[in-house]
Amino acid sequence: MNSSNAIVVGVDGSPGSGLALDWAIAEARLRAAPLYVVYGLWLPVAAVPFGAGILPPSDDLRAYGMQVLDQARQRVKDAAPLVDVDTFLVVRPAAQAILDVGKNCSLVVVGTRGLGTLGALVLGSASNRVAAHATCPAVVVPPHRGPGDGAIVVGVDGSAHSDAALRFALNEADRRYAPVVAVTAIRTDWLAMPIFDADGLARATAAERQHAEGMTAEAVARARAATGSRADVTVRAEAGPAAGVVVDAGREAGLIVVGSRGRGEMRSMLLGSTSHAVLHHATRPVAVVHT
Repeated sequence: MNSSNAIVVGVDGSPGSGLALDWAIAEARLRAAPLYVVYGLWLPVAAVPFGAGILPPSDDLRAYGMQVLDQARQRVKDAAPLVDVDTFLVVRPAAQAILDVGKNCSLVVVGTRGLGTLGALVLGSASNRVAAHATCPAVVVPPHRGPGDGAIVVGVDGSAHSDAALRFALNEADRRYAPVVAVTAIRTDWLAMPIFDADGLARATAAERQHAEGMTAEAVARARAATGSRADVTVRAEAGPAAGVVVDAGREAGLIVVGSRGRGEMRSMLLGSTSHAVLHHATRPVAVVHT
């Protein structure tokens, strides 16, 4: 039976899924949480007399999946002997396998580079689908160099989505003893300014920055009240498109956190434009937090 605090990670034997597994191991150790390692067994579509059908998995494919899971289990035991680990070979496409096991769990983790036909943990397919449809926060781990500076960068826009992201970021910061950078984007309407009015543009930008920093500070206060966090938080407001501002701020971060909308029965059918762009351009792990 799934544990509500379990962390779920998808593997396929690729280096990219290995990075995701390593990230999930470290997180499981921080949270003292069990780790569920999932391999989604790819099934080819075949022509059958009454239409398209699914071929049963061959013995070779099943053996490969079990080998990947056994290697992952050993990797967990070598890195974190105290972490409880369980493995799941699920006869479903990779994304759906991860989502199925991840129901009622606390976090799902995927990589962005897979083996194509066998693994399919490629951003734009499995990892993007998991980030969009997960019922809990989802972390997408791209190829990256080391742990970075350890800071947690979170995008803030004053919405309920970013409030949820802030709460997640503060909780993560408390676990890691890490600082938080709460960043928001400002976009001055320079097209509405008189031509060559550099002073007016500077004043407008300064006013927008002051407003954005105040809004972000209020959001941080709400998140602190909700979580009881004592993490050190720096508030930043930078000019530019929201996704670019967050990605730039997080180039050396330990983790980037963004919020994304939920839509009731249709929740998470699509990632918000900012969270989607951050996922595609970030070079550090990204957590997508749904409301």
